[in-house]
Amino acid sequence: MSQRRLGCSLGMLLLLSLVLASSTNAQQIFLSADLPQSSPQTPGTSAPPEPVPEKVLTNFLEAGGSYHQLTSGFGVWSGGYARGVLATGKNIWSVEANGQHEFGDGGVYVAAGDTLNFSSTWYASLTFGSSVGGFFWPRYRADAFLSHKWTERKQFITTLGYGYYASKDVHRDQSVFVGTVYYFQGPWIVEDGVRFNRSNPGAVFSPAGFLAVTEGRNKHHYVTVNAGVGQEAYQLVGPTAVLTRFDSQTATITWRQWTGKSWGFNLVADYYHSPFYERGGGSFGLFKEF
Repeated sequence: MSQRRLGCSLGMLLLLSLVLASSTNAQQIFLSADLPQSSPQTPGTSAPPEPVPEKVLTNFLEAGGSYHQLTSGFGVWSGGYARGVLATGKNIWSVEANGQHEFGDGGVYVAAGDTLNFSSTWYASLTFGSSVGGFFWPRYRADAFLSHKWTERKQFITTLGYGYYASKDVHRDQSVFVGTVYYFQGPWIVEDGVRFNRSNPGAVFSPAGFLAVTEGRNKHHYVTVNAGVGQEAYQLVGPTAVLTRFDSQTATITWRQWTGKSWGFNLVADYYHSPFYERGGGSFGLFKEF
């Protein structure tokens, strides 16, 4: 398929996703949080504004598959995934397994993590992952984040993170992440973030950032539009083939819709562009809460 036809097909897919989401009042998403609106204060009362605690999506299982088509002779990507999240006390445990076939090779990546709520304003998360097969998967990676909720209603959140990524070749990455999330009183959430990455060998600096806007409420639907731009120090496209030092852009639309009291679907359409190839496609999954 030509780059022009791929771009047109992807454009139609993204447009269709938006139209469907709007027509059915249909995020991402395995979205991290949804905050209910606080009750309006009665005029003349001295009660402080009601806090808006973060509502992380928990206690669910989800499974699905993905398909992407690439230009410039890079073929197709396909795969499947399963994930689960469980809340126990102050901890939120998560686990995910992702089997992918990319660039003519296949493998499985498994990750597990925990988010710990220290108080009503502080929480932190830690995730570890490793893989079997698939030169494109990391040999192992670790990510840690510390977040703080600000303002009386706690609707503004700042996050500082650190990540370590060990590829299956000689490359090693260390990164620092800075991001914010703001929950409006209406059904809108705005999130942004910047990751400052340093890759070795070569001490290559490759920053990247994103902006995401979400509309929706928990137990009903979430629709998220996410756009990202940045630099990549390297990308493995074969056991001994590496693309190095280039800019790339991404666009993603995610629609998470409850179609029953405790179950629904997650639809993702995404697009990637670099000087070497374009990639378009998405994933579809079903989730069940418990």
